[in-house]
Amino acid sequence: MQPDRYEVSPAGRRRLSGTLQQRGSKMGLPTWGGSLFGIPFVAAGTTVALMGTKVIHVNPASVHAPYWVMTVAGVSFVLGGFMVWGMTWKQFTANRLRLVAARRHPNEPALADYPWHPDGFTVFEWTGAAKALATALGLSVFLSIFNWWAFGANGPWMVKGIVIFFDIVAVLIWVKAAQQVLSALKFGHSKVEFTAFPCRLGTPLLVRWQPGGGIDRVNQGTFTLRCVEEWMERSGSGKNQNTILIHEETWSARWIIERPCNFPLRDAMELRCELPADALPTCLSADKPVYWELEVKLNLPGLDFNETYLVPIYGQ
Repeated sequence: MQPDRYEVSPAGRRRLSGTLQQRGSKMGLPTWGGSLFGIPFVAAGTTVALMGTKVIHVNPASVHAPYWVMTVAGVSFVLGGFMVWGMTWKQFTANRLRLVAARRHPNEPALADYPWHPDGFTVFEWTGAAKALATALGLSVFLSIFNWWAFGANGPWMVKGIVIFFDIVAVLIWVKAAQQVLSALKFGHSKVEFTAFPCRLGTPLLVRWQPGGGIDRVNQGTFTLRCVEEWMERSGSGKNQNTILIHEETWSARWIIERPCNFPLRDAMELRCELPADALPTCLSADKPVYWELEVKLNLPGLDFNETYLVPIYGQ
């Protein structure tokens, strides 16, 4: 199967919006710092949870909320610490794998940069669905504390308004999680096959996108290959300081399906282009990661398909 049209986007940078997925493994702290950072959350959360379950006894007169609220608050702090430790472990594992790969493949820096499978990049929809469900559940548990404060304890109207806003956000996150579960049930997994590993800038690129199932007809669709720079950007100062994930597109090209067409189960979409020699090469292990991705958006009868895949495009 072939797309109807191919076009290269005009030169220039463009910031990406929507739901961004962090691709780099570095969290801004050394692994020992992340390990220490999670300890206070786990320690304090465990203590509060044990108080809430009455394993640790406290003076009832000093407790100004139901015991279940204390338990939920403690569990929320523990999960926050585990999240920090999970990010730390991800960074530690990535660093270790890069060192092992560098020793095993001294002549192929790509394998020392990221744990590539040279034959392709596979996405399992159930992985994203599980993360979405965990996020929705964790947020709902955390918000239960504030819902008790706002409505169970008859908090101020301003608190009620803020809690209602975040409750609406939680509902939208549950809707998104349900959509991802339906996508996992329908599509299962999909893959981008590499005809060369790694792909090189300044040379022709040929990759094949292969769906796992759930797609037999496409109304319209786009396949976007882009080079992305990733970093964390800080804004504000003092207590109002926040950090957001930034993805900036530096080059892109699109293959477009303009007319409805059948897509047999075992068919694959072949995508060919000439890679620019002056584009940025992949470097996922850098402090400011650069990576290439293929984004697939398909308008289908029923549930649409939307997924991204990393592509190993490196310098000469």
